Amino acid sequence: MLRIFSKIKFPIILLIYFMAYSGQCEAKCRGYSGPGGACYAGPGGGLYAGPGGGKYAGPDGGLYAGPGGGLYPGPGGGMYPGPGGGLYPGPGGGLYPGPGGGLYPGPPSADGYKGPWSPCITGVLGEEWESKNCPSK
Repeated sequence: MLRIFSKIKFPIILLIYFMAYSGQCEAKCRGYSGPGGACYAGPGGGLYAGPGGGKYAGPDGGLYAGPGGGLYPGPGGGMYPGPGGGLYPGPGGGLYPGPGGGLYPGPPSADGYKGPWSPCITGVLGEEWESKNCPSK
């Protein structure tokens, strides 16, 4: 019995690791899943890990804390609570659920919020991360 277990132990560990880190365990995303939306995994989307995407830590990315980034608290940043910012609940803001807002389930409008997609907006890092890292909404 031990011999059989020792032969399948590595594949089981590998399977558990793959399931835990494959994205299957990520929190449900909030927002539009089409091109340019908070829940879009393609270029410019909130779930994109490349330049300009919500999971990108470089300039203009959702995980960038500098000017224009998703974690930047100043004007133009994803953590800015003022007009046009990621944490602004009014028209055009990242927390606005109506047309043009970051939480709107339809496509972004020409004058609406276009990112950067902070994880505080999309929710992809989960409630525990949000409670530790995001201002209360």
